[in-house]
Amino acid sequence: MNNKGEKQTMNKGIYELEGLEFMGNNFKDKLKFCGEGVRLYPLCKMIRAQNAELDNHCQIFDYVFIDAGKSLKIGKYSTLTWNVLIEGGAKTRIGDRVFLGPGTKLLTSTYKIHGYYTVEHLPEGCQETDYGDIEIEDDAYIGANCTIMPGVKIGEGAVVGVNSLVKRDLEPWTVYIGSPCRAIGKREKPTEERQIALQQIDWSKHL
Repeated sequence: MNNKGEKQTMNKGIYELEGLEFMGNNFKDKLKFCGEGVRLYPLCKMIRAQNAELDNHCQIFDYVFIDAGKSLKIGKYSTLTWNVLIEGGAKTRIGDRVFLGPGTKLLTSTYKIHGYYTVEHLPEGCQETDYGDIEIEDDAYIGANCTIMPGVKIGEGAVVGVNSLVKRDLEPWTVYIGSPCRAIGKREKPTEERQIALQQIDWSKHL
């Protein structure tokens, strides 16, 4: 007997699961823009893909869940690792060469808690939501299990350590840790030799 939500395709002798159209390469043709060399692992999932733009050679690992919301832009050579979550329904912009560690969450909305219920599917007016766009600039590094709250801008080259909570804007090329996170030092920029090595890549923007 098939499990709930599963059906057998008799003529092919295989199983098709509902929702596969939102997973891996199955949603690639639904994207607003998909650059060259984009890697979508088979178990990543995206809804509202028509609002998403993925630039050249970015990659999304298995078990990532994304709600592209009003708009989602992911820059060149950026990586979203296992169990990353992007949700909330607002706008998210991730620059070039950004790394999001396993389990990190980008939340572009929160429930209003004063005078409202905090669950969906209730009658209209029982709950309300606050939205805030998130921007992560080029070369930022976000460690595992971090939470980025609505309305935050993370500056170019900033580093956020494991298990950090980001509630405010972060300065460029600065290292942060903690919950809520605090600055503990500066990050050295890549050397001139490493910058030269990247000049063979076309970094011109489409996003």
